[in-house]
Amino acid sequence: MMMKSEKGVVVATSGRLFEVRAEDGSHFKCEVRQKVKHIAVDTTPVAVGDDVLFTRTDDAHGAIDQVMERRTAFLRPSVGRETIMQILASNLDRLAAVVSIKSPPLKTSLIDRFLIAADMGSLEPLIVINKMDMKHPSDIEQIISAYRALGYDVIPVSALTGDGLDILREHLANHRTLFAGHSGVGKSTILNSLIPGLNLKTRSVSSHTNKGKHTTTNIKMFELPDGGFVVDSPGLKVMGLWEIDRENLPYYYRDFEPYYAKCRFHPCSHIHEPGCAVKAAVENGEIASFRYDNYVAIADTL
Repeated sequence: MMMKSEKGVVVATSGRLFEVRAEDGSHFKCEVRQKVKHIAVDTTPVAVGDDVLFTRTDDAHGAIDQVMERRTAFLRPSVGRETIMQILASNLDRLAAVVSIKSPPLKTSLIDRFLIAADMGSLEPLIVINKMDMKHPSDIEQIISAYRALGYDVIPVSALTGDGLDILREHLANHRTLFAGHSGVGKSTILNSLIPGLNLKTRSVSSHTNKGKHTTTNIKMFELPDGGFVVDSPGLKVMGLWEIDRENLPYYYRDFEPYYAKCRFHPCSHIHEPGCAVKAAVENGEIASFRYDNYVAIADTL
């Protein structure tokens, strides 16, 4: 007898198989129909968060027949194949850029890349700064204040002591949020604190490289006790930006916006032109210098 397609959501990836949660709460390991792969040219055929139609083949397995239209997406160029778009997760509300005070050290350039990726994917950004129990960099308060002044939610936490986790829970409740950041910043430790009994593997930061040891290899969606879901992603060594060039990069820096019209030249790269109102605002302290330095560094990579 021909089985009927039913609705589900992809909650995990593992090689060529995808874990689909049916509407009745049961889970199935699913392969992807060839027709789905053919439709998704130069992109990711199936991603965590996708709403799908699937067919059960037995009590534990099935096949994905169709991927429904994605509302939002967190995307980047595929590593080693920059002309192909990779969707890490879809149909999310928020992107939580998870960074640490140290071990590995705080990199505002990575935060900025995540903020740009969130904007491109129509996701509400959230900045989570972990390991606040460790010795702080001298400029941490200025960094937090600068992002908050731009309207970004910044949540300092310590997964070790529990400080700030209640505030984080409130921000995550009833939303679908992607946790993204370098290996070693403590994404898995935070999730273990938020979801009792989860017990994700955690590993320390290498003392030689000051970089995290990779523990999460697959992308998975977890249900939160207070409602909502969190998607845990592998630690990203590089956060590439999809279809961004030097001309449109300034429009992803909301602190530049009040000054565009005041520049002498249009368009203006805000890097080398004389009479640039953005550069003048940096010199006058109206734009945080670290934000401008990050902008120039990212522009140099495009």
